[in-house]
Amino acid sequence: MPVTESESGIAIDTQLIALKWKLDPRKSGRNVYKQQARTKEQNKSLGGKRPDYVLYAFNDSDKPSIVIEAKKPGKSMSQALEQGIKKYANKIKAPIVIASDGWRVKTWHIQRNEPLFIDGREVEDLVSPAMARDFVKDNNFSSFSKEIAIEPHELIANFKKANDILKNEGLSAGIERFSEFANLMFLKLRIEGGERDIAGFSWADIRAKQGNALLKAIRFMLKELRQQHSKLFENTKIQNPRHLERLIDILSSFQLSSVKDDIKGLAFEHFIHSYTRGTKNDLGQYFTPRHIVRMMVHFLRPQIGETIYDPFCGTGGMLIECFRYLNQRISKSKQKALLRDKTLFGRDNSSVARIAMMNMIMFGDGHSNIYQGDSYALLGETKHKYDIVITNIPFSQTTDYCEGYPVMPTGKKNGDSIGVQHCLESIKDKPSGRAAIIVPIGFLYKEELTLERTHISKNWRVERVVELTPQCFQPYTMQQTAILFLSRKGPQNHYQYFQVKNDGYSQDGYRIPLPGENDIDRTMDEIGGEKKRIKIKDRTLLKNIKCIVRKNEVPLYNIAKVIAGANNISPKTKINDITNGTKPIMMVADLAKNHINYSLDDSTYKINNRAIAEKKPHLFSKNTTLIPVTGQASLKNHRALLAVPSYATSTLAGIESKGGFHPYCLFYFFLNFDIENIVYDLGYPGISTKDLVKIGIPNYTDKRANDIIKRVTDAIESSKQLKAAREKIENETE
Repeated sequence: MPVTESESGIAIDTQLIALKWKLDPRKSGRNVYKQQARTKEQNKSLGGKRPDYVLYAFNDSDKPSIVIEAKKPGKSMSQALEQGIKKYANKIKAPIVIASDGWRVKTWHIQRNEPLFIDGREVEDLVSPAMARDFVKDNNFSSFSKEIAIEPHELIANFKKANDILKNEGLSAGIERFSEFANLMFLKLRIEGGERDIAGFSWADIRAKQGNALLKAIRFMLKELRQQHSKLFENTKIQNPRHLERLIDILSSFQLSSVKDDIKGLAFEHFIHSYTRGTKNDLGQYFTPRHIVRMMVHFLRPQIGETIYDPFCGTGGMLIECFRYLNQRISKSKQKALLRDKTLFGRDNSSVARIAMMNMIMFGDGHSNIYQGDSYALLGETKHKYDIVITNIPFSQTTDYCEGYPVMPTGKKNGDSIGVQHCLESIKDKPSGRAAIIVPIGFLYKEELTLERTHISKNWRVERVVELTPQCFQPYTMQQTAILFLSRKGPQNHYQYFQVKNDGYSQDGYRIPLPGENDIDRTMDEIGGEKKRIKIKDRTLLKNIKCIVRKNEVPLYNIAKVIAGANNISPKTKINDITNGTKPIMMVADLAKNHINYSLDDSTYKINNRAIAEKKPHLFSKNTTLIPVTGQASLKNHRALLAVPSYATSTLAGIESKGGFHPYCLFYFFLNFDIENIVYDLGYPGISTKDLVKIGIPNYTDKRANDIIKRVTDAIESSKQLKAAREKIENETE
């Protein structure tokens, strides 16, 4: 169900009050006006139109600073932003427009013609009056202290230096090293955050100490923290005072509290994953990017009074986002206490659970509900206990704890199966119970998980499935994932399926933020171009999800046959098959030379008559469409139209037309078809020939088909002429 305008308004009001904006019309200093502007002239300019919010950041001026447009159901954030600009901001000359649904925020600086940025990233939250005053002047804001300024990349560079120091101390890579530095960082954050001292020591005292005196002081401070937070803080394992001095120098070179919480949290998570990557991968866990978690929280819409559980919480990122979401919607002290102490619950099987506790403390939450333990083994403690489960399950694990779960995994110890089952069994048995679970993409279709999908279809409602681009988890892994949004509501006939190809970041290891609307935005608006309404035909539910393609504007027909290339011939390794060969055998490399080849008539290798007689590979006819079907090449949409009869290796599939359907129309269709729709595993990609057969192909009208045939014919002729001209140049001699 979409967020209502009333809910958006309540959440926006709460956030504005927390940011020190003044909404009460009965009190002096009011700087927020709802459904009107401040002056008669401005209201006259609006011509009777009523903006949701107009904010005035400057106390000595009646010039409006920001117009906030609350997103209405059925409209996208982009539409809300455009309405705020055209209907209100332009009329009263407000320089900034913000669209918000109470959780998400989209911004626009009218003079700069760009969004607002904090430290190079698009603004994701409402802003304070002081920050608004800066944004009126410019759409870029730096959150870093001018006294001890530090950029995010410099912060991370300092973390790397700390890792080297701890390595020289002899501490193990991963959790052990990070825990030591996290202790010191927590001390500094607490003192920067308002505590004048811990155990009688200020940070200035710490900086002034050297050698054993410094080591002793740190031990005293950690001892006091252990008394405040039982068993959370361990004594330092650092023995060399010189190493400790260098770590203190690093932390003293900048102010962590000068960085906004979101940037600080991002750097904190980056530090964890820089140094726990090997350990966490062994556990099948990966850092879940914040924008993905925000989408999950958006659809779950937790309410104060509900209990939220992450059975594989890692460093606590998902619980922190749930905390942020709820904290922005409540103001009463009783509600704050309920959120802090009785709302969020987490468990992780590794000692990273202790880091999650520390992380939660830094974000203002209690930590008594986070534990270290094997969630698979603790079904009895969690069964039907929580209103909401939100998690990223560990991938490809095994577990001995399968007893007591509804479905005994086919793989007997399949951790993917038990991970999802544990989540669902932990949810209260009432209609409002719901879950958002990140699973490996194979959970949607693997044969060995059919019973699990059947169990879900019989007992749960699939609200939506969101398929994520494999680049979402870069630079840690290319594992492709999907998010299952499930609830305990009644039976269903359809569910929503979204594909996220552009998640707002560059699709490479650098993951550079890309401003503007993306598939995450469109998915949350539930109007995405890749949204599909999937009809449930049987109880396997998700089994064939990867075979469903985009809806076309014309009827679809299965009018092609697909033949796999030879699976027992490999020119690179089976030299005897190509020695003295005369017949072309196509490989991916032959397609990749030109990416799109309208007239493929030659191959790098030739197959000999002996191999043909013994192995009997299929001979593809002229005008067959060739497509790569294994490895990363299957994602690159290389296409070739054979100009001569040819053989092909198993890395290619040939698609031949049938029923009188012209092969040029078939080739044209696959030039425009996004093969990712049927790639079954982007960890190691591949395409099943069975899935290729199931693709519906448009039955083009005669006029459309004739146009396609002419265009492909022209392309073939141009391709031949270009090849002839190139060969002529290459063969010319001085």
